[in-house]
Amino acid sequence: QMGLKKNLLIVDKNDGNRKILREMLYNTYNILEADNSGDAIDMLDNETEKIACIILDLVTPEENDFNFLETVSENKRFSNIPVLVATLDNESESEKRCFELGAWDVIHKPFNPEIVKLRLKNIIGRSEINALERIKYVAEHDQLTGLYNRNKFFECTRKLIDEHEDTLFAFIHCDIDRFRLVNSYFGEEEGDKLIKFMGRSVKQAEKRFPFCTYGRIESDVFCVVVPYFKDVVEKAIKDFTEALINYNPSYYIEPSFGIYIIDTRNISVETMYSRSDMAAKKCKDKYMTYTAFYDNGMAEELFNKQELINDMQEALDNEQFVVYFQPKYSLKKKAFCGAEALVRWNHPRKGFISPGEFIPIFEQNGFIAQLDYYVWEHTCILLRKCIDLGLNPDPVSVNISRVNMYNTRLVEIISLLTKKYNLPNSILNLELTESAYMDDPDTMIKIVMALQKKGFVVMMDDFGSGYSSLNTLKDIPVDYLKVDMKFLPTGKSNGRSEKILVS
Repeated sequence: QMGLKKNLLIVDKNDGNRKILREMLYNTYNILEADNSGDAIDMLDNETEKIACIILDLVTPEENDFNFLETVSENKRFSNIPVLVATLDNESESEKRCFELGAWDVIHKPFNPEIVKLRLKNIIGRSEINALERIKYVAEHDQLTGLYNRNKFFECTRKLIDEHEDTLFAFIHCDIDRFRLVNSYFGEEEGDKLIKFMGRSVKQAEKRFPFCTYGRIESDVFCVVVPYFKDVVEKAIKDFTEALINYNPSYYIEPSFGIYIIDTRNISVETMYSRSDMAAKKCKDKYMTYTAFYDNGMAEELFNKQELINDMQEALDNEQFVVYFQPKYSLKKKAFCGAEALVRWNHPRKGFISPGEFIPIFEQNGFIAQLDYYVWEHTCILLRKCIDLGLNPDPVSVNISRVNMYNTRLVEIISLLTKKYNLPNSILNLELTESAYMDDPDTMIKIVMALQKKGFVVMMDDFGSGYSSLNTLKDIPVDYLKVDMKFLPTGKSNGRSEKILVS
């Protein structure tokens, strides 16, 4: 039976007072004792989860006793442990101060045993209810923003849709493009501030719509489900977008909103979320495009994407990926001057698959790192064969995905590869895209310089396709720029493209 008793901590410098309470309560509680506040804090530190209540004697109150009371009430670890203060009838000022500092109840001397036991029972019961409520809150809410977490949001959304059968709802997915860079550049504290700001903005849906649900799903992903009043939804997204763009002049924030108009109510909320997520991805890397709607073609696209993901490892193992070499031609020398390695997928059922279909998928799931290495090695094998045949091959360029650009061993991996096939590093030219550089220029500059130090020639591909400027060009340490096709004149030209290229 002793194991079933709750632990009661009596804090009183007077041994006689502790004895009175001990004899009164030992049949009901396991009694722990401390004769000063310092020892009491130590006991709380070691036995926080085991102490059900504290009786603090303030017959002759000292400042240390009040400090102890304040510490218990303000410390998150202790704050749910109720404190019952023992005092004299005529100490009304002390009693008032005790309540101000967080006491749960007061008992007066001389003690009435039944009253003491009832007060203890009541405040311990209250604390247990509070603890259960707090556990429930933590289980259902995101700790950073206070919004519903994924599971609770999905649960409430299901209930909302079922309770309003005649209402057309919109499931809205919102996230930030390249959010991780905020944490990288400005630190996690600033990232958390942005997340809290987004949470407050999402909560504004309560004021715009008669009923709704909202929550933080993960990281920078928030979702809202609201009645689809077209004008109200558009205005809410416009205001949210402007608030994010103007949030901090130190960095540019681009949100993406994916909207699924819930036209099929009996599907799972998880499926609704997936559809809004698919729509949001349509906005990525599209300048000034913040909103996209789900359509049925996206589901087919997702199915095809999953098929490619299922087949990708087998394709690599069986060398279904074929490396082609596109020749480069020097207009100045009027002669061929090397080649670029390009990969195609010769799928046994689907035939040749364009890299435009599988490369973006592999970039998202990280498989592109393995495919990159596959292409690099096959290129090295070809170059080695050419040299062994007595030929003098020109350099061949290979692509480095942005995933590999963040690999801390990138320089080592490529260097070991050229060493394995006994190739000069200068014969393997390395191409990175402009978008990879723009995502994290500081990191890219360090990597490019490290590669150049090893003797590799580094090129920037698709320059001018994104947000590059002359100021950007000034800082890029690459050896060559591959200018985007839009700079090449086609049809009737006013000569501007030529002037840009010449300069």
